[in-house]
Amino acid sequence: MFHSILQKIRRIDPVHAIVLLGILGMGCILLSSVLSTDVPQDAAPLMQTETETPEAYRLRMQEDLTAMLSGMAGVGRVQVLVTVQGSEEFHYAREGDSLVSDAQVRNRSTYVTIGGSGGEALVESVTHPPITGVVVACEGGERSTVKEAVYNAVSVACGISTANIYVTRLA
Repeated sequence: MFHSILQKIRRIDPVHAIVLLGILGMGCILLSSVLSTDVPQDAAPLMQTETETPEAYRLRMQEDLTAMLSGMAGVGRVQVLVTVQGSEEFHYAREGDSLVSDAQVRNRSTYVTIGGSGGEALVESVTHPPITGVVVACEGGERSTVKEAVYNAVSVACGISTANIYVTRLA
């Protein structure tokens, strides 16, 4: 039986064999996409996720700044206080269309909802509250070179002006 199959394969024209293999390959790809039900662990769900509260965000920023600054030369032990203003801002997904006529343009948009028309609006992104100030107390806070490095690092890390940062010596 195996010998007869090999003889039939030898008689197939190479062009036909390539076309046949291509069709079989596309069929395998199509079949694998239809039968695949595995969702990767790192795939982002379509549903809304829990957001970080403003207080949790502020505390996380304090911890991140403390870890970063304590690793800088000359800073030594460090304590950080971060202040934020307001709360997080939610940006909801919208879909819409525009109708252009001779004299006017009409825009129509609606929120994208989860679970049909009566469901919750889909959150597209969340903007954290703006950081309004940072106080840094560190052992090397009396040295001007350390102060300048801390001012620059905090300004860049938080996206705020150095006028909103205060650096002092840790007692």
